[in-house]
Formats: sequence, structure tokens, C-alpha cells
Amino acid sequence: MFPTDPIQSLRQEFRTQLEAFYTHLKLAPPYHSIEKAIQHLANTLRTKPETFQQVLLRDSQEKWAFFEKIFEASGLSRKHRGIITQLAQNPSFASSGVESLRFLRIFTNAPSPN
Repeated sequence: MFPTDPIQSLRQEFRTQLEAFYTHLKLAPPYHSIEKAIQHLANTLRTKPETFQQVLLRDSQEKWAFFEKIFEASGLSRKHRGIITQLAQNPSFASSGVESLRFLRIFTNAPSPN
């Protein structure tokens, strides 16, 4: 086993990004749903080869594409949907440069960059 467990590292980063996302939007995070999303991430990663996990640790684009898929697949994108959709249309959020706001693409139907 490596000194750092890739699944644990990705779980922690996903949690941190989710907390930052809701904090930046000034919304109370749906804690139970966040825990379910983090568990969904871990369960999904356990089905993937370690090489895939290592790619996610090294490649920010791949990691964020995966995080966005988990955000949607776990049902987290249905929580606060109306409020977040309105905020996502506000140009000030799009230009803020905050990494966790990449989750806003889910609410604007904008495709992820390749």
C-alpha cells in the first residue's frame, strides 16, 4: 500500500471542494447528502483500477470531470437546485476563479472543458 491511500485523498479533496462550494454560495450544505456523495465517490473508486485513481490524483481535468459526475450521480445536484441555478447564472460567480465553483457547470448545462 502506498503511504497515501488514493481513495482517502480523493475523498478528502472532494469533501473540501464541496464545503468550499457551499460556503462560497453562502448556502447551508446538505450534510447528509454530502456524506452520501462522498461514500458514492469512494464506492465508485473501489471499482476502478489503481491506475485510474492515480490519474485522478495527477490530472486536475480528469479529477474534476469525475467529481462532477459523482456530484450528479449521487443526487447532490438536486439539493438547493433552484437557488443554485439562479446563482449559477450570475456572472460574478463565473468569473470569481474559485475552483470549487466548477460544480456550477452542472446547473448551467455548460459542458466541461476538455
